[in-house]
Amino acid sequence: MIGVIVINYGGPERTIRFVKEECAKIASPHKVVVVDNGSGQSCLQALKSGLDGLAEIIPAGENLGFAKGNNLGAEVAKDRFGADLLLFVNNDIVFTSADVVDVLAERLSQLPDVGMIGPKVRGLDGRLQSPEPFQSFAAKHLLPYWGKLFMGKSRLAAILQEDYAETAQEGLHYRIMGSFMLMRTADFEACGGMDPNTFLYAEEAILAERLKRLGKGVWYEPSVEVLHEHGATVNSHYSKVKRRRMRLESDAYYYRTYLRLPRLQYLAARLTYALKALFGL
Repeated sequence: MIGVIVINYGGPERTIRFVKEECAKIASPHKVVVVDNGSGQSCLQALKSGLDGLAEIIPAGENLGFAKGNNLGAEVAKDRFGADLLLFVNNDIVFTSADVVDVLAERLSQLPDVGMIGPKVRGLDGRLQSPEPFQSFAAKHLLPYWGKLFMGKSRLAAILQEDYAETAQEGLHYRIMGSFMLMRTADFEACGGMDPNTFLYAEEAILAERLKRLGKGVWYEPSVEVLHEHGATVNSHYSKVKRRRMRLESDAYYYRTYLRLPRLQYLAARLTYALKALFGL
């Protein structure tokens, strides 16, 4: 049984469409669990009416964020429906390959040392968003801005591995896109689930680090593909400056807790984003 975990925040239309049109393509036995992150009573009622019999609606009562919301959904999928697999998926995903979930489930069953698997994730611009390599804190939050002053565009792109996903081959990679991740329930529980100290960003990397402690890797399966309208919900609720601040703080927590983050780099990143906000960049 596959527990399909979907987080809803804001308007219910996108979630209802996703469950009715995309989850209906899953041939394997599955149960959809929609966690509503405090969207309000009218939204909750719309979800219950629109998805009657198609999904279990869980009202969180508040905006728990990505990690806590998914942890709650995973708990419901396991305890109420006995799910032995968990699919964490955004409601802005389209199954370009109709059998994507079934193929990934079968592939994961063949890979005992893999704790998480994902497909090609293509954005609306046509570019692949997954998988992703390991990047240092400086590479994510300093080089993209200050590097432009000291090196050419092509050299900077090479250092940042901007084309990594476009050339990635099937196999183990550092992390996959959090918009579509399939895991065994046992592995999810053994690694401690998603870190509740994050709200919206860095969850995939933290899961990769937690799985690594179990001796489990992250697998990219390019034989199947999904389309991702990246950030559709997030961009409509949070300003660019707010999103930058949230990403910075989540990444700082991830690097500080699971790796090593020099405090000077963190302070430099805060200054960088403050300057960008000041000049409207």
